[in-house]
Amino acid sequence: MPYPSFCPNPACSNHLTPEPEWLVRFGSYPTAAHGAVQRYRCRACGKTVSEQTESLHYFAKRRLPLEEIWQSFVGGASLREVARRYRVSVMALQNGMLRLGRQAMAAQLILLSQLHPRSRIVFDGLRSFLTSQDFPCDLTTVVAREGEVILSMAHSVFRRGGTMSKAQQRRRQRKEAVWRPAKGSMIGDIYRLVSEIWDYLRPRADRPGVIDTDEHPLYHRVLSADPPAGHYRSGELFSHIRTPGSAPRTFDNPLFPVNYVDRLLRHRVKEHTRETIAFGRNATLQMHRAWIFAYDHNCTRAYRVKRPELGVHAEQSAVAPEVVDELGRSFFTRRFRLRGCAVPETIRRVWMGELPTPPVRWKAGQRGTSVRIPAFARRRVAEAYGQAGDWP
Repeated sequence: MPYPSFCPNPACSNHLTPEPEWLVRFGSYPTAAHGAVQRYRCRACGKTVSEQTESLHYFAKRRLPLEEIWQSFVGGASLREVARRYRVSVMALQNGMLRLGRQAMAAQLILLSQLHPRSRIVFDGLRSFLTSQDFPCDLTTVVAREGEVILSMAHSVFRRGGTMSKAQQRRRQRKEAVWRPAKGSMIGDIYRLVSEIWDYLRPRADRPGVIDTDEHPLYHRVLSADPPAGHYRSGELFSHIRTPGSAPRTFDNPLFPVNYVDRLLRHRVKEHTRETIAFGRNATLQMHRAWIFAYDHNCTRAYRVKRPELGVHAEQSAVAPEVVDELGRSFFTRRFRLRGCAVPETIRRVWMGELPTPPVRWKAGQRGTSVRIPAFARRRVAEAYGQAGDWP
């Protein structure tokens, strides 16, 4: 269990920069999941803290082998398969996946703070489905051209289109009587994603910015209406290049980085495998697992399988190896602090469980499909804005 590194009281002088020997032992307490846990007290404010406070297992009623579970997830196993392997319930494993997903998103925020501005990025959507094929969804991924680092992701659920039989049309109508995607939700998600792109793409005179997409009409529509894009375009500092989706998916294709990431996502995340039976049942859980994949891709997988000496994708994007190594050492032991980190709206919505989700048991009129986000997880987001003291 990790030794406390700061006082959790935001008003304490030991909250940001703790003094040497700022803690004193303050007894211990027994737990069924973790055994005896040492408690400490801050010398400055008297706030108590324990060895569990910064642990990845904080507030867990059962201690799961999270590192082994992580390896199963990134290896392409489904949720139920992993639950059977470790003889735990699906709900207990779901709790563990949420912890790993939040840790992966926190690592992503730290990684983005160390990332230098890009000159060229690529984004495109991966088509999948949620609860059933009557509710398609797009996982839109933003990838840096240099290093193929995943920068951001957005999740959109929309109405099923295309040719359908009469029976399929009737079934869709019955489902939409219970739940249907909000009108314009997909374009709203793309607007949200584009508004964050300028944090990664900062055009200037000696380095114009380029965004590569396919010919999806919404991409052109959003980038044409985006004020920063118009400002940079008027100064000839930005260009939007559209490549047909039917173009050969070779390395010379401008969309290669995002095509490469999409291929790996379908290979390593069970619910996005084509013709899968392990489909996603909740948008928040689906995106937590997507962020688990993103951290694994950015910080642990070799940039090229046959060239491991090149390091990982994050290092190829000029992130210092020391930062990547520190994230890896602490990932399964200590929850990352978000103090001072900029939290993009796409990550905040996933973290807080705000993604709309169709019901699984629609015949029974199911309404409650949200994932419960515990108070300690909500406080971590508030900490990024310096509001942890006011957070419930």
